[in-house]
Amino acid sequence: MTVPSETKTAPDRPVPQTVHLAIYEHRHGTDVRVFLDADQAFAWRTDIAKAWWSDAFEDDPPPDDEIGAEYFERMLERDEYFSTMPRDIETGDHSPADPAGLGPSADTESSA
Repeated sequence: MTVPSETKTAPDRPVPQTVHLAIYEHRHGTDVRVFLDADQAFAWRTDIAKAWWSDAFEDDPPPDDEIGAEYFERMLERDEYFSTMPRDIETGDHSPADPAGLGPSADTESSA
């Protein structure tokens, strides 16, 4: 069986790996964490929402599968945000197209 050349990796080049940056912006600053998969990033979002819900709102919190999205949707007006961005770990000896790694990307996700 032959493998198409597009899927082969050069022997001296590592296989690219994607990580998920999670960014939590709040009145005291910004927290950034890196996760191996998006589910871990969104679990952090859920944990944040569960920890701070009673300080922010008087009503009962929604179920765990909804609380993260609901919390950050409601906190937008208070300038509190949560977003995720998948990013490839750079492994080669090349200059990145966006040296700071902060420019817009077609694969950027954002969740309130």
